[in-house]
Amino acid sequence: MKLPVWGAHPKMAQCVNDSDVPLWPTVPRASCSPSALQRISTPMASADRLGSWKAIATYLDRSVRTVRRWERSEGLPVHRHVHRTLGRVFALKPELDAWLQTRARTPESSDHVARLAANTPPLSIAVLPFANLSDDRENAYFADGLTEEVTTTLSKVAALQVTSRTSSSTFRGTTKGAKAIAEQLGVRFLLEGSVRRTANRLRISAQLIDAVNDSHVWADTYEGAIDDIFAIQERLARVIVAALEVRLTANEEQQITERAIANIAAYECYLRARHESWRWRQDAIDEAVRLLHEALRIIGDNVRLYAALGLAHLQYREAGIDLSERPLIEAEACTAKLFALDGHSASGLQLRGWVRYSRGLIQDAVRDLKAALDLEPNNADTLLLLCNCYLISGRVASARPLLKRLSAVDPLTPLTRCMPAFADIMEGNLAAAIEPYHQMLNMDPSNPMARLFYVWVLILNRRTDEIGTILAAFPKEQRDTIPGRLSFFLAMAWEGKIQEARALLSPEIEAVAKATDVFPRLLAQGFALAGESELAIFWLDLAIRRGFINYPFLAHHDPLFMSLRNEPRFVALLYVARAMWESFQA
Repeated sequence: MKLPVWGAHPKMAQCVNDSDVPLWPTVPRASCSPSALQRISTPMASADRLGSWKAIATYLDRSVRTVRRWERSEGLPVHRHVHRTLGRVFALKPELDAWLQTRARTPESSDHVARLAANTPPLSIAVLPFANLSDDRENAYFADGLTEEVTTTLSKVAALQVTSRTSSSTFRGTTKGAKAIAEQLGVRFLLEGSVRRTANRLRISAQLIDAVNDSHVWADTYEGAIDDIFAIQERLARVIVAALEVRLTANEEQQITERAIANIAAYECYLRARHESWRWRQDAIDEAVRLLHEALRIIGDNVRLYAALGLAHLQYREAGIDLSERPLIEAEACTAKLFALDGHSASGLQLRGWVRYSRGLIQDAVRDLKAALDLEPNNADTLLLLCNCYLISGRVASARPLLKRLSAVDPLTPLTRCMPAFADIMEGNLAAAIEPYHQMLNMDPSNPMARLFYVWVLILNRRTDEIGTILAAFPKEQRDTIPGRLSFFLAMAWEGKIQEARALLSPEIEAVAKATDVFPRLLAQGFALAGESELAIFWLDLAIRRGFINYPFLAHHDPLFMSLRNEPRFVALLYVARAMWESFQA
């Protein structure tokens, strides 16, 4: 039998066990003053070291182009020793020999590596949650903050595809290997690390992994005072960019250098506030707002702090805690102060876009969100909201490329996973939405909105035999929420039990339901199912005024409005929706 081409290399017979070649040998740490940032480098030194692409190519008897291709698609073990502005490659002869022998034994493995490399963009990275190794578990906010800051900084580099913090955080404490994680996230590189804080001292370790060949591209440990955190964050971003051989633009260079909150006390308030706001509880959001006001008291007006404060107020609405005008008014005040400081802030544009969307000013929201996306192309929150604005406005074609980008940078967030299915629904492809919305529910079963959306999709597809099981599994504490009541309302309306359906809607719930475009639309569909045309048209009119102007869906694709097709008032509403849809500018 003819040997594979890998067997042609004369060094194949030499196989060195991985344990014989330490990847990151320990070296003594250089001494420096306690206040200075200390960097512990871990270079690889060996007589078998090949220090350039040309040397590696000569050793393998191939061209430089070939070995670089092998490194990208075949898992050739090449490492990068990173300096501040320059990345140098090197390889170890025993590792190359072992790699060749592995390919000779299992030639099919190279196909797997090639497939993995082919399915992930070459400059794609996820920052996994930094582990908190501090004795005080309360310092978890600091590790989470470092994760978010590095993710945010890298996201500003246009050449990189950076996974959102939300998707990456699903792997907190995971035992999965690098290849499995990278495959789920759709990236090639992973950054992982740990943070240990003792009083006012920090020790941060990080390593960059190439998941295609499961090799370490770079690793470092940093020690310093708590005030050194800003220098460490900048250093991490720079060495990662250098390791991936990305050339920064002048603007990107400036953004990496900028310190949005230079005061460490205010910065800690900010990190604690962000940590609290992710809990999505009223007491936690209250604490986040308090901490952000404290940070502003310490350092005065600040763009980052006003953006975070505005988003915290909007989270009262997003969590269903307060759907009144108050959060919008507070967020608008933050927006005004933010733009007074920086008239071209991406975070300011995103915040104002969110406020305008919440007020039903969808055209204005789209303008702001597009401008924000120009400044931060990989911001998952901006992408998600802009896609939603396009879909409810009947501009599905404009949403599709953004949905693809959103799926790439935020693949594991439940709402992101179902957004392409929402686009399918808006185009009348109702059956295609069943499985994605089912996945959303499985990914986030405690979210009442996920359960509500799945009930809605089942009714759209007349798959109502499954609804009883879905409703029976509704957590008791969530049945009295707006999504909970609307889930049961739709089920009762479908069964024609109009009295039971109407009993679920108190004046308080109806008042709160008017705050979005989603709830009025669902109420309109439910009342249309139950034959209550007057109420259906009332709620549909409100949904249109809140921004749902998708005329093609209302006129042609929505099966729940069939009973209203010949209603003069329904026809008049469609005329209004069509005029708004036709004038909408994507």
